[in-house]
Amino acid sequence: MVSTKKSSNHMVVQGGILASASLIVRLIGFFYRIPLVNILGIEGMGYYSSSFEIYSFMLIISSYALPAALSKIISKKITLKKYKEAHQIFKAGLLLGAFVGLITSSIMYFQAQNLASLIGSSGSVHAMKALAPALLIFSVLAVFRGYFQGMNTMVPTAISQIIEQVFNAIFSLVMAYTLLSQGVAMGAAGGTLGTGIGTLFGLLFLIFVYRMARPYFGKRMARDTVSAEEEGLFDYWQIIVMTSVPMLIGSTAYNLSGLVDMVLFQRGLLFQGYEADFVAGQYGILASKYKLILTLPISIASALAAASIPGITSLMAKKEYKAVQHRGKQAIKMVLLVSIPSAFGLGFLAEPILLMLFGSKNIEIATLLMRLGAMTVIFYSVSAICIGILQGLGMIKVPVRHSLVALGVKVVFMLIFIYLFDFGLIGAVLSNIIFSGLVASMNYLSIESKIHMQLDYKISVMYPLIAGLIMGVLAMLVHRMVMVMSQSNILATLIAIMVGGLFYVILLIKIGGITEAELLIFPKGTKLVALAKRLRLM
Repeated sequence: MVSTKKSSNHMVVQGGILASASLIVRLIGFFYRIPLVNILGIEGMGYYSSSFEIYSFMLIISSYALPAALSKIISKKITLKKYKEAHQIFKAGLLLGAFVGLITSSIMYFQAQNLASLIGSSGSVHAMKALAPALLIFSVLAVFRGYFQGMNTMVPTAISQIIEQVFNAIFSLVMAYTLLSQGVAMGAAGGTLGTGIGTLFGLLFLIFVYRMARPYFGKRMARDTVSAEEEGLFDYWQIIVMTSVPMLIGSTAYNLSGLVDMVLFQRGLLFQGYEADFVAGQYGILASKYKLILTLPISIASALAAASIPGITSLMAKKEYKAVQHRGKQAIKMVLLVSIPSAFGLGFLAEPILLMLFGSKNIEIATLLMRLGAMTVIFYSVSAICIGILQGLGMIKVPVRHSLVALGVKVVFMLIFIYLFDFGLIGAVLSNIIFSGLVASMNYLSIESKIHMQLDYKISVMYPLIAGLIMGVLAMLVHRMVMVMSQSNILATLIAIMVGGLFYVILLIKIGGITEAELLIFPKGTKLVALAKRLRLM
């Protein structure tokens, strides 16, 4: 019993390490793309973002499921003390990863022209070619990550992710700036070069860790007396592929939305008769200003979702269903407490935030998109945490099915809004609102049905909505007052965000929207509770 508890706690800690690393990676990704937007401009970001959508899709097909699949297979072998078999599967995985990575990398490089024509972005050819080698490198990197995760340690994977993103950020900015003199399309290609370089550094780190740990692995294999005789290479490949396919289907379903956005939006504008450079610029606004800013609060929800899976899985295994209900309600409420004020803040301070980060170019349309689409922060955040809970409950296929249904609805609305009515950017944002709202609703209702969980809508939804609305109005007024006194948008925006955030927390505590126990869950929760009591808020 004690051993089981220790194992469960270890799993939660390891999941937390990976979730924390994921959040750091997303934050780095957010912050380096701000100067990248200012270097490349909206047309360059259109080419950059288009090539990345193709790269992301190819990455999912080639290797995205490899770490999880190998981790699952190797972990099972390690549990049975079949260390030789675990290492044989790792070596087979390396060959498979390199083989698949080489194929997808070659397709992306040699078919870049055709892919660019297919998605309606002729200027993204160079960027696609620059990204192609990263597919091969990542495929090998994914196998190493799966091996270490199968050994029940997430630390090498977590560190490699951060190293990868740091070098990606540095080289993306340097190469984009350097190659921009050769044209916008080449500048976009420079921006994508950092991806391959970052991935290479992440791989080199894991190879170093593997070589350091090799004597330890060798000793375990020497003591192995239970492994079966070595199977053929294709037998191991079959095991890996059969384990990967269900995960691959799920990953593809979740990530198709961005690809559909890009293809239907760009080809829709070309269908309406717009010039290619204008289309690239419009997609650049959508991908690099609107979507980029919304990514930050959603990233927090995704990190919370990743951290919630091991705990819920553990509770389900022990059949502690009441605890599962409590954990599920708590996780959703935490996400709502963060995402609702984020949505109101982005809505009310859309123009000041965009001016602070990107300057005044295209400010009117970007502001309109931000105000209109801010609510998707709530929908995507709720959807992310619900997917995490559903996976923890073992209902892996359910969110995949929901994503595909919602995607079908989204395609219909994009065809109507963009091809029929020529709504352009507004049509894309409206379609995203419908898609995210539908996915979030279906995922939540599935959880409610499975574990008979009932949120307290008054405390979990209405209180944050009321506090968030008042906070948004106050933040807008504070911004205007500070602007009058200082004539500095940056200063006014930062003060408005800080005052608004502080007011939201105070108001939420006073009206009973958050308890002491819930406040303790947040980072520095103990200090927050102590401060609240000192100020007599609790």
